[in-house]
Amino acid sequence: EYMGILDIQANMKKSQATAPIKAVINLRMLASAAKPNPKMGQALGPLGLNMMQICKEVNAATGHIRPDVPLRITLTAYIDRTYSFMIKPPPTSWFIKKAVGREKFTEYPGHFQNVAISIQYIYEIAKIKQEMDPHHKFVSLENICKMIVSQCSTMGVVVTPILQQPEMIKIPVKN
Repeated sequence: EYMGILDIQANMKKSQATAPIKAVINLRMLASAAKPNPKMGQALGPLGLNMMQICKEVNAATGHIRPDVPLRITLTAYIDRTYSFMIKPPPTSWFIKKAVGREKFTEYPGHFQNVAISIQYIYEIAKIKQEMDPHHKFVSLENICKMIVSQCSTMGVVVTPILQQPEMIKIPVKN
């Protein structure tokens, strides 16, 4: 008899709840463009997981995001060869690089700071992090902004209070 999608998901969740965890793997993949590669094979091969199936599921879950956005994926493999994954937003440094429009910054952070970013960009990045990252769901925007500001200082970027209209730096969506 045909099982609906909800029934399949419910059965997967039941097996995941009872099956012990075999491994937790952190992967980096491009949104909606994930494909098997040697690094993924080294990580997933010993666990007996199908790389192509994982890539298809990740691509389906991130299909609304542009393919040049790097995402962090935490994959939990269970003993019974099932798995679950959690998609996290790009690293904060990626957002800062996109907002500033540079790929490289100073070689001597803390000594030379030749790039500035408006506090409004910091706030927009914090909103994205809070919305997409499950670990930041219940962290206040103020604390997320403080984390981002401290990362800016380690990258050699000065945060300025200049009020300017920030360009849209939300996770780009395919057209």
